[in-house]
Amino acid sequence: MKKNTVLFASILFLLVFSSLFLSVPVVRAEEPLQVQDPSSEDETAEVQDPLQVQDPVQAQDSFLKIQVAPDQNSVKGGMMFLIHAQVLNSSSDTSVEFWTNSCSYEKHWVTDNAAVFIQSWTCNENTLEQVTLEPGNAYEKNIILYIPKKDKTEPVTFRLGFKRMSENGDVAEPLWSDPVTMNVFVPEEKKEATPPPAAVSQVPDQTSVTPVETNGMPSSAVANPAVPAGSQPLVFQDPGVPIKVSPGKEFSILLVSNPSTGFGWKMTLPTDQKTLTFLGSEYVAPQTTMMGAPGQEVYKFKALISGETKADFVYVRPWEPKVSPTRKIFTILVQEN
Repeated sequence: MKKNTVLFASILFLLVFSSLFLSVPVVRAEEPLQVQDPSSEDETAEVQDPLQVQDPVQAQDSFLKIQVAPDQNSVKGGMMFLIHAQVLNSSSDTSVEFWTNSCSYEKHWVTDNAAVFIQSWTCNENTLEQVTLEPGNAYEKNIILYIPKKDKTEPVTFRLGFKRMSENGDVAEPLWSDPVTMNVFVPEEKKEATPPPAAVSQVPDQTSVTPVETNGMPSSAVANPAVPAGSQPLVFQDPGVPIKVSPGKEFSILLVSNPSTGFGWKMTLPTDQKTLTFLGSEYVAPQTTMMGAPGQEVYKFKALISGETKADFVYVRPWEPKVSPTRKIFTILVQEN
């Protein structure tokens, strides 16, 4: 009996020990599942779907192409010129969206040449506008640029860059056009020394010249002291005073103008008038390097026969046809002395 009891206790001990021994591998097999490296999960997720972290704005950059076309290939130093710029959606099946300023859109454009400036202007109202470009469509603007005067004629090369905006006003890095080369020349007359201003103040008044405020800006219509008084050009600026000239006389109408704002003068004459003929016009740039300074537009005429007519001038922006423009109407009386 005693032996049976010992045998039974031995078997029971072996069973308990075996159960404890066999349970250890099960616990160890579960431990690796509880201590998994989280960094391995992130790396796997990034490999599986990299587009989840891509900026949608940058994803559209490859579709946008900047195209530019200057209105001329050469320009006088210190004069402004125009470039027609396009932001083209070159995609065949994807639309592109961005935001722009409604008025001061020139702030979206930059150049990569420090010697080439973009003219800006003051806006009474400026808001953000959304632009949606369907495949093949383009956002188009005319940009006014300016290259300061140089000592010698030489080419100037630059690129034009467009900075699109997001709805919250963030500005992206510029997208660049192909290089543009503008030949900046120095006319021979600009190389000659300009007479000192004191010499002009000593010239006596010419009775045949209507006084004109030149604001420090040159004009071919201003009196030349080297020309006899009877040959001085007639210059008029006040539409409230009738212009009186005799047949055969040439005269000019001078108007302050600032192309950097996008505005320009347009002149019309009655279609059936025969009193005078229009000889042409020219823009005279300001004699200053200050950005956005106004210049002058000079309109030249020649009186033909006795009579009366009117010259109608309006100051407009081409892209604002519905805005009421500034208007100046000059009455012209051609009569024998």
